[in-house]
Amino acid sequence: MLWLIFHVGAERFAMPSDRVDKVLPTVELHRTVQSPSGLAGAFSYHGAVTPVIDLAQWLLGTSTPLRLSSRMILIPLDAEHSGQKFGLLAERVVELRPIDQEVVNGTGAATWPGALALGPVIADEHGLLQLLDIDKLIAEARRHELLPVLVEQQI
Repeated sequence: MLWLIFHVGAERFAMPSDRVDKVLPTVELHRTVQSPSGLAGAFSYHGAVTPVIDLAQWLLGTSTPLRLSSRMILIPLDAEHSGQKFGLLAERVVELRPIDQEVVNGTGAATWPGALALGPVIADEHGLLQLLDIDKLIAEARRHELLPVLVEQQI
């Protein structure tokens, strides 16, 4: 499976590319009043209000620096890629590479129970690589109120 490699601060992360809808350049975000820490803001994507979570702010407490290689990773809220999407703001989003599923599930991988939206940590030729579990990330983002409630769900 192909994984999208990116950085949050000095750490390398990866997410399965089949859960990524698009990788977009950063755009100006609308920041709502009293929004929770970790929410970078929102933008209009094909007419839909799309929230963007700043991974560095959420995981490390510091904002993602906006650099040429900073990107918004657009992710559907469901695995079928239909409906509402949200963005993740990250640095150095520049690489797709295969990671064998045996490595992800193997004895060399380490996990920490209760870690916020994180999957296993694996080792590769560049050091350690933290894998993101997208389903856990979505559940945690909802729990921390980083994803909006859709209007039709409120009625």
